[in-house]
Amino acid sequence: MKCVISGEELKNVMKEGVDLLCNTVTTTLGPTGNNVLINNSDTTPFITNDGVTIASNIESSDPRINTVLEIVKEASLKTNELVGDGTTTTLVLLESIFNLGLEAINNGVNPIKLKNNLSKTLDKLLIEIDKYKMNPRDKDYKTIATISSNDTEIGEITSNIFSKVKSKYACKLEESLTEETYFKINKGYNVPIRNISNLYFKNQKNIELDNVSVLVLKGYLNSLEEISEVINTGLDDKNILIFVEEMEESIKQELLVYYLTNNKNIFIVELEEYGTHREKIEEDISVLSDCIIKNVNYEPVNISDLGLVKSISINNEDIILSVDNNRSNELIKIIKEELDNTVSEYEKEFIRTRLSKLEEGIATIYVGGKTKTEKRERLMRFEDALCALEVSKNGVVYGEGITYLKIRDVLNNEDTSDSIMFNSLEKPLEKVLSNLGLDNNIKKDIINSNYNKIYDCNSNSLIDIDNCNILDPIDVVKVALKNSISIASLLLTTSSLVINENDKLEKDII
Repeated sequence: MKCVISGEELKNVMKEGVDLLCNTVTTTLGPTGNNVLINNSDTTPFITNDGVTIASNIESSDPRINTVLEIVKEASLKTNELVGDGTTTTLVLLESIFNLGLEAINNGVNPIKLKNNLSKTLDKLLIEIDKYKMNPRDKDYKTIATISSNDTEIGEITSNIFSKVKSKYACKLEESLTEETYFKINKGYNVPIRNISNLYFKNQKNIELDNVSVLVLKGYLNSLEEISEVINTGLDDKNILIFVEEMEESIKQELLVYYLTNNKNIFIVELEEYGTHREKIEEDISVLSDCIIKNVNYEPVNISDLGLVKSISINNEDIILSVDNNRSNELIKIIKEELDNTVSEYEKEFIRTRLSKLEEGIATIYVGGKTKTEKRERLMRFEDALCALEVSKNGVVYGEGITYLKIRDVLNNEDTSDSIMFNSLEKPLEKVLSNLGLDNNIKKDIINSNYNKIYDCNSNSLIDIDNCNILDPIDVVKVALKNSISIASLLLTTSSLVINENDKLEKDII
């Protein structure tokens, strides 16, 4: 059975879906934004004020509304993918653009013309935003991280780390085993591994070894006999580290016995990554150690295939290889060429992580809290702060709310699309003020000051904009605007909704 809706019924369904999602998420906007409690059947309930996390967990029992929700979510998900912040602002703008656009269509405006004109209005606004771009100073990074995470401690920790490693791609987030939050920076090439026995570590957290022979094997390793020549060098008291794709379980037990009873430092480990990502890591290890990658199923393996690294550090989750400057520079050049030739943002993030390992090392932030729920909530705040710091390298503006107000001056209220954007651009600031429990008189005071004043919630007063510490990455401000207009425009030009879910269910039952 198929369901097709259109006309007023469709408009009402779309409005209900947009308002349901946006009204829930936008309560989190600003320095005093609320948290949302999420009960997901796949995980234990948790609390967060992260916009994209909240949005992705909102569903409706009505398949019509649920279809609209999935489209609206795309706006915040795309913003999160591109800049990692600004997802809530995107939804504030989207809700207003959609509702005002719907009013215009009900009053006779052609939806396709409106969509095209909104695109032209967007072009004008993006040019105007660029006029207010500033380069962040070193002291600004703490402010940016604090605003994004809405937490002074997180702002201080992340900006401190960022000053050392220079990139969010050089940062890992993990739950601390205690209430304490702390971080460690490991210099060298970090290789995530899996399934290494805790028995190797005895009473120590890490195994540190010097002058380690390294080998990378593809294929399935059935027995040590297939690499007997290499293993024998390890039995002669050489330190051996072998990376494999897969291996027989008995090999792990055999080598563990060698290690525990005879102190033979022969380690065979499996990489955490799969597919093309694993292949790239294997290639990186090959360049850094000067080893030859062999497929153990088709090629003989001998001593000449071994490479060498000056030192390694092994723990339960990864191995850190020391980096030789000459080999490292060679690999950095290769990776940067890959980055220039890659389109996918997902792949770019993986490439940037590899690059960061070589250039700055990896910082692991262990996020503490009194409860697991608190730790999880803080992890999301740390993620927001790191994303904001990364994109702020492209420039910042004074507070997104006041920036959106200022750029309205280029709009002509006689034009329908300009009028829609003129009214929508004041919504982010209005929502922040509403969440603070304040009225719109402050917005009027800001406008009357010719935007030379900005509201500071710490002092609960208007202050000179040149003396303020309210900064937002310009990329976040622009991307939120682009995605809100994109999704709102698509919804406004939708004339029918077709639901085929029941057909699928009936086929599954048959």
